[in-house]
Amino acid sequence: MTRSLWKFLTSLRVTIVLLGCAIILVFVGTVAQADEGLYQVQDRYFRHWYVLGTTLWGHHLPWFLWPGGYTLGFGLLINLVAAHIKRFQWKMSKFGIHLTHLGIIILLVGQLSTDMLQQESTMSFNEGETENYISRHRERELVFTTDAGNGQEQVVSIPEQLLARGGEITNPALPFTVRVKQYAPNSDFTANADVLDAANKLTAALATVDAEFSSADALVPQAQRAEESEGRAEVWRAALQAVGEKDVQDIVAAAQKVAAQPELEGKLRTELKSRFRKAMIERFTAQGGATRAAAEKIATGQTVAPESLPTVATNGAGAHGSVTPLPEEKDEDTRNFPFAILEIVAEGKSLGTWLAVTGYVQDAEMKVLRPQPIDAGGKTFYVALREERQYLPFSVKLLQATHKNYAGSDTPKDFRSRVLIDNPATKENREVEISMNDPLRYGGLAFYQYQMTKNEFDRSPGQSILQVVHNPSWLAPYIGCIVVALGLLWQFLHHLIGFIAKRRPI
Repeated sequence: MTRSLWKFLTSLRVTIVLLGCAIILVFVGTVAQADEGLYQVQDRYFRHWYVLGTTLWGHHLPWFLWPGGYTLGFGLLINLVAAHIKRFQWKMSKFGIHLTHLGIIILLVGQLSTDMLQQESTMSFNEGETENYISRHRERELVFTTDAGNGQEQVVSIPEQLLARGGEITNPALPFTVRVKQYAPNSDFTANADVLDAANKLTAALATVDAEFSSADALVPQAQRAEESEGRAEVWRAALQAVGEKDVQDIVAAAQKVAAQPELEGKLRTELKSRFRKAMIERFTAQGGATRAAAEKIATGQTVAPESLPTVATNGAGAHGSVTPLPEEKDEDTRNFPFAILEIVAEGKSLGTWLAVTGYVQDAEMKVLRPQPIDAGGKTFYVALREERQYLPFSVKLLQATHKNYAGSDTPKDFRSRVLIDNPATKENREVEISMNDPLRYGGLAFYQYQMTKNEFDRSPGQSILQVVHNPSWLAPYIGCIVVALGLLWQFLHHLIGFIAKRRPI
């Protein structure tokens, strides 16, 4: 039994099968990115022991079962080590092969360690600002903050995973219990103030439409104006056909003809009002968010007033708006806005409900809700749902952000941030420059220049975004490649020297 197992572990056939499975995994994972998104594919396919279920070309295959990246990598590692032990020979002619195998083992172990241990975060600040934390944009946390005295802030963090489970959440630092009434990984928050503003704009636009066709004398001038816009002209043609006009290519002539007929001009004005009102409402509806909510109410004849708008909580932002759960976005370029409806209970008594949401988009602009106050236990706590933060034992201040493009183009030439590191523990206070190809390694973290909003001609304060990576095994790829190169070089030189020695005349 032991001999058969050892033969299996050292078999070259096992190596070929594992490599074949890896090729299929890469293919399936690459195709699945279109439906599941890059990050989910990385987690489910390559950073997992197995894959259960997949989506290929829009078709979900729940029966699909395949070894994941960890299983294949671990299997190749065991196969390589076992084969190396079995065939190990301590000879100078084999030393290069041993080094090459050792380098490959280091690469495999290093990659496995990187997948399991590496954490990616960001640090974003404007010129002159100082930050002492990094944010993980793919993770969320519910935080309660309060004044701890001496200029310090007490922070109680609840990870997103607990919110997704629902139920009651307690913490010794909080004088109340948090009941999660509802949670979703993505949402569309609509502020009632934005709905009222959009309703006023749409009402004014519809009143303008009614005024444009208030009399028969306005038909011909409006038809002349419509000729300047193909969209308005199409509405006119459809309205003219609806009242019986056949020749509608020249809408001005057709309008003159109908305006001279009292029995038809009234019908045409009514038809035009209806069609332009419908087009206006459709345009507002397509904008989404608060504008869509206002348009849908007006389209059904509902009154848009503060008392008629829905709310989802009794306190804070939720008392002045509504939220709609949405499916989680898989596209890496599309942002999700998780939300949670919370009930706060102190001493067995409910203090009401609050809506916590990371933000929302209105008029193509992302808005972030301010932390909302909760009075309990003689203190004021502020609740917010935000990107997960990791506080650092040092601070980083952005002194200058430099963004240069190649002459005559928008192609970035150089991103560069000059920062000041202040570490009270080590009494270190020094300036460092971080550029596109020159990261800062400090405190076990690597700070890479990621994005920048300021260009070389902009005089406003610039913003810099640094990608911060914690990877304890970051040296493994370098060491592995060096060992492999040394092994291949040794093997080549050994055979070359032997070949030359054999050809040398005696």
